[in-house]
Amino acid sequence: MLDVILDVSGLTYRYGRRIALKDVRFAISGRRITMLLGPNGAGKTTLFSLITRLLPIQAGHISICGRDLASASSDILSFIGVVFQQQTLDLDLTVDQNLRYYAALHGLGRKEADARIDEALSQLDLAGRRRDKVRILNGGHRRRTEIA
Repeated sequence: MLDVILDVSGLTYRYGRRIALKDVRFAISGRRITMLLGPNGAGKTTLFSLITRLLPIQAGHISICGRDLASASSDILSFIGVVFQQQTLDLDLTVDQNLRYYAALHGLGRKEADARIDEALSQLDLAGRRRDKVRILNGGHRRRTEIA
């Protein structure tokens, strides 16, 4: 069995008197791709805002790799990744340039960025597309680049 990367238990969040999330519970194991789907107003954005610390936890518990999100340092978020519905890649940059840009935003040094980019491109079968501009990639390759 794979280790649990993200564990959410008893998560409840209110905007004033309106309940956005009520007793949400789930666990996600490592090396899995998980999607969150739901209708407008279902609480998806609120849930992601709590997981990424944009909102404070009011009730319940979130842990990443066994560490309590409320008390862990911000580097804990490096263990998870989020891909949004709308594309976030720059179409005029190459796959490599896009990934280096995001690595820099996350404060990664060149050596660490190189290693992580190489590993991600290999795992996602994109190494051969590294120097291609994102504009020429098909939708599946663009999505895999965002995941990388």
